[in-house]
Amino acid sequence: MEEVARHAGVSPATVSRVLNDRGKCSAKTRERVLAAIRDLGYVANAAARSLAQGRTGSLGFLLPTIGTEFMSSFLQVVASAATEEGYDLLIALRSESSLRRMLGRHNTDGVLIFGSAMGEASLRRLAAEGFPALLVYRTPPPGLSLPSIAIDNEAGVRESVEHLIQAHGRRRVAFLQGPAGNEDAGRREEAYRATLARHGLPADPRLCRSGLSAEEARASTMAWLREQAPFDAVVGWCDAAAIGAMDALRSEGRSVPADVSVVGFDDIGPARHLDPALTTVRPPTELVARLAVRELVRLIQSGQRGAGEPQPRLAVELVLRRSCGCSR
Repeated sequence: MEEVARHAGVSPATVSRVLNDRGKCSAKTRERVLAAIRDLGYVANAAARSLAQGRTGSLGFLLPTIGTEFMSSFLQVVASAATEEGYDLLIALRSESSLRRMLGRHNTDGVLIFGSAMGEASLRRLAAEGFPALLVYRTPPPGLSLPSIAIDNEAGVRESVEHLIQAHGRRRVAFLQGPAGNEDAGRREEAYRATLARHGLPADPRLCRSGLSAEEARASTMAWLREQAPFDAVVGWCDAAAIGAMDALRSEGRSVPADVSVVGFDDIGPARHLDPALTTVRPPTELVARLAVRELVRLIQSGQRGAGEPQPRLAVELVLRRSCGCSR
């Protein structure tokens, strides 16, 4: 930087202001500095610049788990987007110790918080401290001003259930539930119940069971069959739950979709390769990841705190395949 300053006939502080686009600087002086940079082939050192600005050059990403197909693919896109923005990514699972390490101002410049990875009390403390943070696949609790990127869960399940009723004549639709306290899971179950009610179909309490994993969904489906609770369709809160249901039905000699239609949510990689291929709701996973990283970086660089303008929930798409009864 000093060499650039000598070449341009200005102070190192002026070069710094031009490089970081901060402070007052005349157009003539700015052009002189930029010409010196071009002449010398100067490339600013990102690590040195971050240090000078009191930044780490790292983003934090707090997750509830990494052991699912969906989370693995989502994490890859977030890491790629962070790299493209010039940041490293520090990943931590939900725990108080990992949270304290991640949120130290000498560790990360800002943090992405996925779903239920942080409880409401911790979120409120974080917002009060003014640390740059953004919620992913979650909206902020009432009265809390935090930016977020979320999807339209209700629309996805509503369209799924209506398709089963209207296109395939299903009337006894079962639901495999997600984790308690998970916003996505809760909104999907609410949409399931509301859509049945809108079509005059009661939600049989026997037909709502836990589907936290493929194994648990398989056990819940086996219980329905064992208890002879009649059902002709299953909606899983996620694809793993739907896959577990299909496995149980197959093991008991039930045909999917001739006997029971099955629909999932997330469109994970294996969904299209199942036999039959899984009808599912596809969220804009890559768009969510890239928007989240881009918005967090903007918050860090602008110094803005709070949610700003409300973000619309991103649209999802029902992908029709053979497991619901469609021929495609």
